[in-house]
Amino acid sequence: MAAMSDQDKANQAQQHQLVIYPDEYELIGSKNSYFSAKVRACLLYKRLPYVEVTANIESIMRAKQLTGSHIYPVVMCPDGAVLRDGCDIVEALEKRHPARPVIPADPLLHLVSLITELIADCFILEGAMTTRWCHDRNAEWAKRLFSQVSSERVKDTQLRQRGIDNGVRIGTSIRKRFAELAGTDYDPQLHIEATRDILSRLDTHLTATPFLLGDRPSLADLGMLNAMYGHLYRDPGELSDYMHWECISLSLWTEHMLAAAGESDRGDLYLTPSMEHVLAGFGQWYGERALNQVKQADQSLRDRPPGEIIGIGSAVPPYTAWRCQRLRDFYLQLGTEHLAEAERLLELSGLLEICHFQAGWRGEKQEQELVIVANR
Repeated sequence: MAAMSDQDKANQAQQHQLVIYPDEYELIGSKNSYFSAKVRACLLYKRLPYVEVTANIESIMRAKQLTGSHIYPVVMCPDGAVLRDGCDIVEALEKRHPARPVIPADPLLHLVSLITELIADCFILEGAMTTRWCHDRNAEWAKRLFSQVSSERVKDTQLRQRGIDNGVRIGTSIRKRFAELAGTDYDPQLHIEATRDILSRLDTHLTATPFLLGDRPSLADLGMLNAMYGHLYRDPGELSDYMHWECISLSLWTEHMLAAAGESDRGDLYLTPSMEHVLAGFGQWYGERALNQVKQADQSLRDRPPGEIIGIGSAVPPYTAWRCQRLRDFYLQLGTEHLAEAERLLELSGLLEICHFQAGWRGEKQEQELVIVANR
């Protein structure tokens, strides 16, 4: 067979280019990504036309060109706007497309949604990461997964190999960081126990209630799907086994949220005692840890100059502190008629002290970066 000419190669590459129609969103994400699930489910539930571009080495390079960072998910809007960071993406999509709303109109249910999103994104994450990276067999599987995803659908041979190598390198680096935690106060079994308990509480709740806050999906469901799908439901290991064998209602809910376009937007949102039991689990396992992270970030950041960039991503402790700041901001703007019940729910969730804590710094999003804007 004759070698392909440069023009033939160019024509072939053009044939493989993704065609984006004028009204479509484009999501750079991955099925194994912890943080892609929320954004994907939001696009689906709102029935927005979109294409998902797998987060291989090509699309990650493109994400970095667009945002300055390799972190995904990233959403490109039909009007050319670029969105990053899942919590901001959902808020932006809600403003752009208020039909089939996900943010509850009731302030207290909105508060519970923010609590759930925060705990799922920043703390249940720890149990999911533990199961993926703390055991040799799981970590080797995850490194192979990273290599496959990073090279998936890449046509160029050299770039494909680079994707494979990058996957191994990134996986090896993460595994090394977790191995270095041995002998410290990091307790893998504690994270497993905490996650198992939360899974059980969620399953009990979802046995009687279709979604976390009632009859239809809301921000609470989107946030929790991050925690449930990309790692816990998909990864092999003891928590996945527990979820599949023992938490059938939770597993069915996960599958419903993965096909959220088919869910009705009819019905009421409400808070049940079984969801309050879930919130109590948040407080039991994560309340003290959240407060400690807020205080540690305060000591680290209160003397930093305004304009300094803070990394985005829940593996970055200052970002977790900013997410807590975001919850506190919402609490502080509640009307007096909601305050007593809001404080009861926050105390139940272990987050009331965070909302009373006055940090010596403040972070805000500016041009897709999280920056310090003020210090005391």
